[in-house]
Amino acid sequence: MATYTITINEKTSSGKLLLAYLVGLGLINEKKEPKGDELTMSAIDELKKGKGRRYTKFDDFEKRMNEI
Repeated sequence: MATYTITINEKTSSGKLLLAYLVGLGLINEKKEPKGDELTMSAIDELKKGKGRRYTKFDDFEKRMNEI
């Protein structure tokens, strides 16, 4: 058995049809994206573990965001 990685543009009609076909065959599971509240809770957990970043000045924060 082989594993393939493909990219499907779900915004096109052919991409939607292909994805529906593959899901219908049971070859792939629909992707589950985290909801907003799940993302918020994971961010809070990161902060509690000390993995967050702290900035004393907004300028420092802004510089960091422009680097990303």
